[in-house]
Amino acid sequence: MKKILGIILVFIVLQSSSTIYASGLPQNSLSKWYGQSFQKESGNQSKLVPSDIEKTFEEVNTFLLESLESFESTIVAIIDNQIKEARTGIKGYKQNSKSQLDQAVTELKKVNLNNYVDEEKIEDEIDQDIEEVLKEVFGN
Repeated sequence: MKKILGIILVFIVLQSSSTIYASGLPQNSLSKWYGQSFQKESGNQSKLVPSDIEKTFEEVNTFLLESLESFESTIVAIIDNQIKEARTGIKGYKQNSKSQLDQAVTELKKVNLNNYVDEEKIEDEIDQDIEEVLKEVFGN
């Protein structure tokens, strides 16, 4: 039993000391790495030349101009398609209206207007006769 307790105690002491030692290392290592990297990058950034910045702005400007041209051509294509569709719709409506008018004219030509007028006169005479009979019956 003493042997097991001794092993556990030694194990705990070793683990504690290694944890304390390891916890100090990353801080130092990280601090050194950050300091070296920062100095290295600072040196690289100071080497940027104004011509590099101008070149970057020129590239951005070129990209924007190309995008603008692309947008313009897309908009023009969309507008052209809409105009074509509208013209096609108008032509279809015009043809449909013309065919309906032609059909109505053809039907009207088939109707004999003299018979229609005669039928209207007969209906008027019948209405007058009915009114006279009703006046005689009811005495008004």
